[in-house]
Amino acid sequence: MLPRRSTVNPSAFPVSVLHLLLLFFLITAEPASGSACDSTAVEAMARRAEETVQRAFRFLWEVRVQFDIADTVQDPQRTGVVGIEHSPLTTTIGNEEAKELSREPGWATWLVRELASRDIWSGADVAVSFSGSFPALNIAVLAALQELKADVKAIASVGASSWGANEVGLSWPEMERLLREEKILRVGSSAVTLGGTGDRGHEWGEYAQKLAVLAVRRSRLPLLKPISLRDAVKKRMLFYGEPDDYFCFINVGGGQATLGGGANIRFDRGGWFFKPHPLHGNPDGVMDRFLDAGVPCLNLLFLEGMDRTYRILSP
Repeated sequence: MLPRRSTVNPSAFPVSVLHLLLLFFLITAEPASGSACDSTAVEAMARRAEETVQRAFRFLWEVRVQFDIADTVQDPQRTGVVGIEHSPLTTTIGNEEAKELSREPGWATWLVRELASRDIWSGADVAVSFSGSFPALNIAVLAALQELKADVKAIASVGASSWGANEVGLSWPEMERLLREEKILRVGSSAVTLGGTGDRGHEWGEYAQKLAVLAVRRSRLPLLKPISLRDAVKKRMLFYGEPDDYFCFINVGGGQATLGGGANIRFDRGGWFFKPHPLHGNPDGVMDRFLDAGVPCLNLLFLEGMDRTYRILSP
């Protein structure tokens, strides 16, 4: 018996192939900034970001083990990002409970979901300021932005409060360099400051200043060298460029140049800010400049209250 002849119209094949190619494009194409994305894709990115944070923790712990500075008493979770109470690079007294909260799993997941909900996608320009006080949060922010494929323009600081990245040889810019060389992080900072008072480590003595400059050299990032707090704000804004070129600004920690000078912190809560603060700083900081331009700002500070407000880690 002869085989049955096909009843399919040959002219239909090009259309079918075209449909398949179109379907493949829709499934694999990266979402452009400003476009919506389904929850499945967001959850996949959130999961990968959290995995990146855990990989970073494991790697930094192994670095500490290698140099015999691993401390399972202060860092029972073995995150590798817990510093010491005091060192030459310490700027202020830190809140140990806040540092512990910053190391909890879930920040990267929340950041991916939160930023995605605000249309931060591939190609979205995001300005960031990193303090050495919260290295775990710094990693979570970079892991989230890496998954979202945002364009990151960030400044890192050497100085850190107690229990942060305040150890000689493991300041935040040096940690970040190690993580990028290990290809755990593919995005990161493009400039560095000394941090601390005036964004220039004004509270440090000559010895600590030399240690901070050595940390900058090891980071292989260009150093912004202000002569005053007002000049620090100016130099940071020259680095960032026009504020309205950005989708958002993210701040980690309590850096003076970012939050502004004065006796009290005006941005006294964690979370989103959308409008300029009614009170002026002495001087106004980088975050004021972005808010003046109508750019949303995410302040990662006062973590306990922020967790309660946004239910980041709470069930």
